[in-house]
Amino acid sequence: MKKTARIQRAIQNYLFDHRVLNTALDWTKGLFLAVLSSAIFAFGFACFITPSSPDGFTIITGGVSGVSQNIAIIFKLIFGFLPEDNLIPSVAYFVVNIPLLVFAYFKIGKRFGVFSLITVGLTSLFIRLFSGAEFSKVIASSPILNDDTLTRVLIGAVCTGASSAVAFVGDISCGGLDIISYYISMRKSTSIGKYSIAINTCIIACYSILKLFDVPGKWDISVFSMLYSIIYLFICGLVIDFIHLRNKKVLLQIITSNEKMSDILIANFPHGATISRATGAYTHAEREVIWMVVSSNEVKRFIKVCKKVDQHVFISSIPINQVYGNFFTRPVE
Repeated sequence: MKKTARIQRAIQNYLFDHRVLNTALDWTKGLFLAVLSSAIFAFGFACFITPSSPDGFTIITGGVSGVSQNIAIIFKLIFGFLPEDNLIPSVAYFVVNIPLLVFAYFKIGKRFGVFSLITVGLTSLFIRLFSGAEFSKVIASSPILNDDTLTRVLIGAVCTGASSAVAFVGDISCGGLDIISYYISMRKSTSIGKYSIAINTCIIACYSILKLFDVPGKWDISVFSMLYSIIYLFICGLVIDFIHLRNKKVLLQIITSNEKMSDILIANFPHGATISRATGAYTHAEREVIWMVVSSNEVKRFIKVCKKVDQHVFISSIPINQVYGNFFTRPVE
């Protein structure tokens, strides 16, 4: 463990002294996550979301992909047909994303905007490629999926949620309304999933209404599409919040006899702390109790620092939903 920690510190120090290499590795990581996120989403979209069951049932995804589904059904209602291989949804997905990507570039961060553009472009391409691939047609026509709608919903939701979460881990996004959700959560310093669910509700409602015109006389299909899509969105939100820890907060209580602990914590983490004096019930020795709120992804490093300063430190953690006041979150580039 100590040898591994020394190697990690040596690598971190080397990268800190070589900014060009550090930047190149960061962009390589971003590109890898963009490709992975795009492939996961396109796979779920082509195999589980857009294919219709024999009775016309489809899942509404929400977000810009949901908007593209709305555009596709409007196109079908006007012209009476849809081109094969998801041509309309893939093109609409890219076009609708353009103003949102401009917003991301100027309001969130340049790197965030650039990689979100790359992710959107790759997603649009992969949707087109995967929709025409033989393996997608085999999966989509599987009797298991046609007979078990809930399975389609769950697998599609996991794919979409995982796609967004993978992108968020790299401080990028899949584009679309993920950008708006990310921006709101960043400003409010809270979880992302609930904003995605709230924004997507109206998209589902619009699609359900359009579905009534697409399949006249079969209102039950529209209702069940809406209900299953709500389940889909909740699963997506849960997956995103489970993987994406940036905006989750934890209140840590540190009990220590080392008076330098608070100074060391402040030097290593960009957060304030509150100190109170206490007396041990068993030893009657004086202790310091330090309260500090940190992001969930900082907890492991926080504990390592504390134990390095005081081997006998006692730490308890309390998950919290929201903080009010000044809490520093590393800005997105």
